[in-house]
Amino acid sequence: MRILYYTWLENSSEDMAETFIFLGHKLIKCRIPFQDYEQDESFTSQLSELVSKYACDCIFTFNFFPLLAKIAEKFQIKYISWVYDCPHWTLYSPAVRSAYNYIFVFDYAQFLRLKAFEIPHLYHFPLAVNTRRICEAMGEPQREGYVEGRETPKISFVGSLYENNRFDQIVHLPEYLRGYLEGIMQAQGLIYGYNFVEELLTEKIIRQMNSWISMQLPEAYMVSQRELYAAMINEKITSRERISSLRSLSQNGSLRVYTASDLSLVPEAAAGGTVDYRREMPEVFRQSKINLNMTLRSIKSGIPLRALDIMGAGGFLLSNYQQELAEQFEDGKELVLYASAEELIEKSRYYLANEEERCEIAYRGYLKVQKLFSYEVRVKQMLELVEKGI
Repeated sequence: MRILYYTWLENSSEDMAETFIFLGHKLIKCRIPFQDYEQDESFTSQLSELVSKYACDCIFTFNFFPLLAKIAEKFQIKYISWVYDCPHWTLYSPAVRSAYNYIFVFDYAQFLRLKAFEIPHLYHFPLAVNTRRICEAMGEPQREGYVEGRETPKISFVGSLYENNRFDQIVHLPEYLRGYLEGIMQAQGLIYGYNFVEELLTEKIIRQMNSWISMQLPEAYMVSQRELYAAMINEKITSRERISSLRSLSQNGSLRVYTASDLSLVPEAAAGGTVDYRREMPEVFRQSKINLNMTLRSIKSGIPLRALDIMGAGGFLLSNYQQELAEQFEDGKELVLYASAEELIEKSRYYLANEEERCEIAYRGYLKVQKLFSYEVRVKQMLELVEKGI
């Protein structure tokens, strides 16, 4: 199959391209800037020329681009998109209804919401990690774990603190409204596994928020103000949760944070800087005794890519409770889940003190990811679904 792969320089682009080629497909990879997700004549002309020149059978992207859906429909070829952002607002474009789309969504809660839009080929489809690439670079993980060195982090976190979240950019809110939203954030911050932010944004509250906050998508997009505001609030909750949890974990000097965010917010943590996704990040995950996953709160059920990255590198994963993680992996056997800030601290201490158990869990997690979530496995499954056109 001849696949036109449009990349926006996402972290997973090389892994996906290598997998397509490894599975025997011909790949035409391109990166062309555009001005608007819905309409751009220059972009459409350039992409159309590539589709014609190479007689492409389909177009592939990570995340969904309405522009590409329209080009695929024009040429009557399949457009495959694998969505790993949540929420992903372009999924609310009218272009999702094209019969040529094959949309794969990693978060089951987002998948259920999208089903109402009558999308012809919509699939719930977890993400993947390139275990083959990692093992070629670092060798297979071992049951006894990584040999500890002088710089081996005890606990590591790789990710953003979301300190520049949209909620904090609001200039003013009336005292009552701010207090109500504060109550939602504090309550949701105590609960893992169920997100009720949208439910508590009543029509009255939304009308009040509309008077003070401007959040808009194109008029034709099938998205409500409630969903936009909920995403903003969930981002703020995530920021608070990460900063608070990392501050607690850093009290005994055992935490290293790899981020481009402002680390003065977690002053006692060691600074790891930023890490390259393909080369440096797997080394961090395998060498760290404990790797943290604190899921963005707008990901209501799905397995975050970071969790798979950690286990796929042979690292020990300590994650907040997440429905699909709990369904696909055995807690205490292949990973460890926590359901409160207190439990995060307690389990961190326990697994730092129990190395043999910790290493066995990390090894089992790696085996599960290699078997079910490697790129070869997932992409084969994806293309089989596309071929069947179910």
